[in-house]
Amino acid sequence: MFFRLFRTLRRHAATLSWSALCCAIVAHFLVSWVAMAWLGETKLAAPDVFPYFYATVAFTVGFGDFSPSTVAGRYFAALWLMPGGIALLASMIGKTSSVLADRWQRGLHGKRNYAKMTQHTLLIGWNDRESHRIIDLLLEEAGRDTHDIVIVDAALEANPRPEHVRFVRVGSLADPSAYVRAGVVGARRIIIDAQTDEQTLAAALAVRASGSTAHVVAHFDRDESAGLLKRHHPDVECTTPVQAELIVRASHDMGASRVALEMLSIADGPTQYSLVLPGDAPSHRYGDYLAVLRSRHRATLLGYAMPDAPLTAILNAEDHQAVPPGATLFYVSSRRIGAETLLESIARRAA
Repeated sequence: MFFRLFRTLRRHAATLSWSALCCAIVAHFLVSWVAMAWLGETKLAAPDVFPYFYATVAFTVGFGDFSPSTVAGRYFAALWLMPGGIALLASMIGKTSSVLADRWQRGLHGKRNYAKMTQHTLLIGWNDRESHRIIDLLLEEAGRDTHDIVIVDAALEANPRPEHVRFVRVGSLADPSAYVRAGVVGARRIIIDAQTDEQTLAAALAVRASGSTAHVVAHFDRDESAGLLKRHHPDVECTTPVQAELIVRASHDMGASRVALEMLSIADGPTQYSLVLPGDAPSHRYGDYLAVLRSRHRATLLGYAMPDAPLTAILNAEDHQAVPPGATLFYVSSRRIGAETLLESIARRAA
């Protein structure tokens, strides 16, 4: 009979809403407190004792340091306090576990909303091994395991890297509204690497139509597809496979392919970086930046890009050439260098 009563109480408690369940726990607590005092359990009914006693009974801990001393108190605890308290608190624990499990499941299957996220990276499209490598490199660049990477895809059923990134499943990569849940407006950078060039092109157009101003990098297998996107959105940085170029260069200049790969590697050693000069920065010569980066930061300046053409690099410029405010500098270094740090170094050198 006791177990039947317990199961009945627990079943009914599990169907209650959060507010009703909390009210039921408070009501059960107060009724039990008043009843214990009325039955002569003065020691248990003390304000500094009963909450502790109620918790040990409800959580089935039962340390044994407090227990009813009257026959009526024992019967009341056995028939009311124990089954009611255990059923109610077990239901609350069950509801909490259910909420957490549902939250995890929604995140795993790409149903959660990250519209309020900012300064994160969107990885649109999934190409299995290549995408895993991109995520690994992004995490290495960050220097820590983070969850500021959001995968967006229409074909994935579940998050392939739940321990490292978030996931949003969309109906179509070509739908601008589909990217809202991924926080496209607040994203810092967007990488598009879909399974086909057509999907990549559609995703890039949809991202720009969504109002995002983030830096977008789109990877294509064919130069023609990249050129088509550049004609519509020249601000999108397009990449294509360069294996053929590396093969030919290495055949003429031994080790050239290794140099190129080392410059792009972020696992160890010097890496290629870029920095954007502030719009109010004073104009300096290319040679000044070249000398300061080499002497004070052990970095090598490769070139720069004009403010109105940030994706077009001017490499190995003349020393006397003026670098205007807002320009982008490309350099190789073992660490990233901030624009303010570089300008301070040039000011100290001129002083």
